[in-house]
Amino acid sequence: KKLGICATAIKKVCRKMGIMKWPYQKLKPIERRLAKLRTSVWDTAQGTAMASEVQQEIYYLEAKRAELLHGNDVHVEGIDDA
Repeated sequence: KKLGICATAIKKVCRKMGIMKWPYQKLKPIERRLAKLRTSVWDTAQGTAMASEVQQEIYYLEAKRAELLHGNDVHVEGIDDA
């Protein structure tokens, strides 16, 4: 509404430019999971095996988020399966 055009027009332009799907639906659960993991890293003792696993998952999800933002459609196990 702020742009003065309807959503359908925006979708048509996006499809012409090669953006077939808006990544929001896939980004939202990834960003929620990242937020939870980032707070849990600080809640757990630094340097423990659990903190290391959490950090590893954060790196994985950040990479998937970056792929989505750059237009690559990815499958994120545990998030897309729901």
